[in-house]
Amino acid sequence: MRVCRTPRYRQLQWICISKSCSIGVVEATSSSPGFSVGYFPFRAQHQILQVIQRQLENHAFRFLQQWLLSDSLAAGWMCPEALELHKFFRFLKAHQNKVKDKCFQMTLSALTGWHRVITSIRHVAVHRIPHDRKTLLKMLRVAIKFSKRIAGFRDTKSFCRIQGFVKTALSEFDQLTAQLKQKALLKISLCESRPQNLDRRMILLPEAVKRVLQSIEDDFVSKVKQFLRAEFKSS
Repeated sequence: MRVCRTPRYRQLQWICISKSCSIGVVEATSSSPGFSVGYFPFRAQHQILQVIQRQLENHAFRFLQQWLLSDSLAAGWMCPEALELHKFFRFLKAHQNKVKDKCFQMTLSALTGWHRVITSIRHVAVHRIPHDRKTLLKMLRVAIKFSKRIAGFRDTKSFCRIQGFVKTALSEFDQLTAQLKQKALLKISLCESRPQNLDRRMILLPEAVKRVLQSIEDDFVSKVKQFLRAEFKSS
């Protein structure tokens, strides 16, 4: 039996194809990591955590020089690079009774509460483990508290500036990715309204979005690198 394919039938067929294809394109486009809530480009967060780790080790080293100089030298800690944050806490626990000063004991009590987060900073930085922005910002907040306690407000200012910069840079990153996503969805809707243009434009769209998203991320990473270089140029 011969089926009569009227223009109306073909139009409806195109609409069905368009809807099916556009759903797939939307999913492919929206699944890009850069569009995920809480996304933080790994290259940038690794640079930040490396800097934070080094500064924390500097602060911890100076703290031990002040309170437990002979013991820290006996442990082989001749410079900040020789000290590792997880060993720092174990060292404090082993020598906590050697210093009776009330200020030291109060500081030690506060540091103990930040043990897990501070040691995780080193672990994440060394092993290059990606995290979402909520976790990284928490690490930064605890690093500020830790440094303020053992190094004073002056040596904590750099961490505060990092915190402010990161929040601003992430806000700009979110705005750019949101604009990109809106433009992509608009193009998809335009293609749906003109099915004859569907094939090529719809198929190429996810890859085009991916390239722009990568450019936005590269720019973000570059800004982070430049900021850190300027902030710690003398260190």
